[in-house]
Amino acid sequence: MARLFVEEVHCQLPKDGHRHSGDVIRIERMPEFTLAVLADGMGSGIPANVAATLVSEYLVALVAAGCTLGEAMRVQLRAMRAGRSGEGPWAAFSAVQIRSDGEILVYSYESPPPLIIGPKGVEVLAVVPRYVEGEVVGELPNHMRPGESLLLVSDGITQAGLGRGLRQGWGEAGLKRFLDGTRLDHPAAALRAPALVVNEARAISQDRPADDLSAMALLLRRPRTLHILTGPPARREDTHRVIEEFLAAEGAKAVCGGTTSMLVAQHLGVEFQVHPGRLGTPAHYTIEGLELSCEGTLTLNRTNNVYEQPELAAEAGYGAQRLLELLGQADEVHFRVGKAQNPAHLGTLRPAGMLSRGAVVATLADKLRQAGKLVTIREQ
Repeated sequence: MARLFVEEVHCQLPKDGHRHSGDVIRIERMPEFTLAVLADGMGSGIPANVAATLVSEYLVALVAAGCTLGEAMRVQLRAMRAGRSGEGPWAAFSAVQIRSDGEILVYSYESPPPLIIGPKGVEVLAVVPRYVEGEVVGELPNHMRPGESLLLVSDGITQAGLGRGLRQGWGEAGLKRFLDGTRLDHPAAALRAPALVVNEARAISQDRPADDLSAMALLLRRPRTLHILTGPPARREDTHRVIEEFLAAEGAKAVCGGTTSMLVAQHLGVEFQVHPGRLGTPAHYTIEGLELSCEGTLTLNRTNNVYEQPELAAEAGYGAQRLLELLGQADEVHFRVGKAQNPAHLGTLRPAGMLSRGAVVATLADKLRQAGKLVTIREQ
């Protein structure tokens, strides 16, 4: 089965009288799965935000270090025991792990159950209560199909209107009725759910919510993938295999490097057209079947430099501008970095203020991850 991607959208509003929300949303993308956490810190404002941040970051760090989500949740609950008496951070949380094949695992602690939104409507998922470290935790293994969304909310949503016209608050049933009344049967429409839910909860609370309002939608869909090949492999005899694997990969493709572009064109048996850069910008090339072919290290450095200032992309040259567009469109970016030495770069990059090929790819990859993309780097 083709791997799937999790698109995340959220909306938050702090409780009445506060500028900062005590709810924190954390997303971590890994090659095998995506981890999402919605934590609701004890208290209000900044202290609650700090508590929720510590809890969510600890959960993510434990999983990143190799713990299963269940193990991480158990360790987190043990660490929070002192939090209830004010001696440490405490937060309610929902944590969900969505694998690239659609398998999901949800743990809900002192939080509303998740909902699933799909072509057949809205369903409140029933979690199974488990006793863990003396606490009751809801557990839910399930499977999502492409086009379905998982909706997580804080208890500020389900308790909206409490004491202001609704004796027991909005509740899961009220939330479901509201979502049933909206047209969310299309995957793209389901991504509007967080904003719709938060705005309705605020209205129910007469524009004075008594708790922080947070909602997060996780849409499962096919990924938009970009493969970038830059630099020939360290061993010349690996060239054919490396190019074959690159071309066989599913998704958009870009080649960054003059020599690499020439090798790909020769492999494909197509013309290699050179377009010199203007006003000192790097050259780019035309190779049929590729979204982009351009000069390598210089273009990557320029792309890295303007990544956070896209309005300057045109000045960086066609290659950097087009690569920036492709990176913006992609959910997943897979770099294949050749380790062959380029004699032209020896002793010239650092004086010119440029990073080496490997260093600039690593720096750019960090920026892409911060933007919520799944990024892998494969050296060859």
